Amino acid sequence: MSLRRSLLAVRVVALLQSVLLLAQVALAGGFLGGHFDMLEMHGMLARVIVGVAMVLALAAFLVRRAGGPSSLLGPSVLLLIALLGQVVLGVKHSVPAHVVLGVTIVAATAMLTQRVMATPLPPGDSPGTPDTPPREPELVA
Repeated sequence: MSLRRSLLAVRVVALLQSVLLLAQVALAGGFLGGHFDMLEMHGMLARVIVGVAMVLALAAFLVRRAGGPSSLLGPSVLLLIALLGQVVLGVKHSVPAHVVLGVTIVAATAMLTQRVMATPLPPGDSPGTPDTPPREPELVA
């Protein structure tokens, strides 16, 4: 996989992770506000978020392997580890630690997503564009 496509994959997965975490925050807030049925959805979404974090770490590894920046791999792996710890805290019903770690995870994901989006894409290898020189603009009389 090319560096450009790997970076695009990291961008898509990081944005998906951010959106899922915002939904997770809404579900947690609903549960803490007395809507106890949201706890089950919160648990199901947690599994999805951990799966997406695994894909994000893999995509960051592919970026590094393709010669891209290594600054995305470490935070992606740390995010995965933090999310696994978050699941353990949730299963053990350790609400204070779960909330604090959750806030930290959301902030770290926002920073990681900003870093991913700020990483410049290398030019080239757009699908469907052969290696032909650009056309000269036509003059209209």
